[in-house]
Amino acid sequence: MAVATTRHRIEISLILFLSLVAFASHHMGTGSTAWLQWTTIVIFLFFGYVFDVAFTDSNMFMFDPDADNWRRKTEAVRQ
Repeated sequence: MAVATTRHRIEISLILFLSLVAFASHHMGTGSTAWLQWTTIVIFLFFGYVFDVAFTDSNMFMFDPDADNWRRKTEAVRQ
């Protein structure tokens, strides 16, 4: 497992804090649905974190629309 960067630590801290807010806003007797809104934000942040960890590393995707540049990069690796 890679070492967590500051960005990842901030994301995890935010997810944990907002999870606590979501749990704290749930009250059975009131019928309030505010906890659903907080939970939705937590879910979005969680999946954003998962995609961030899965797709951002040293082999990160780089968009280069010019096929000749791509060809030169890949042929240099093979040689």
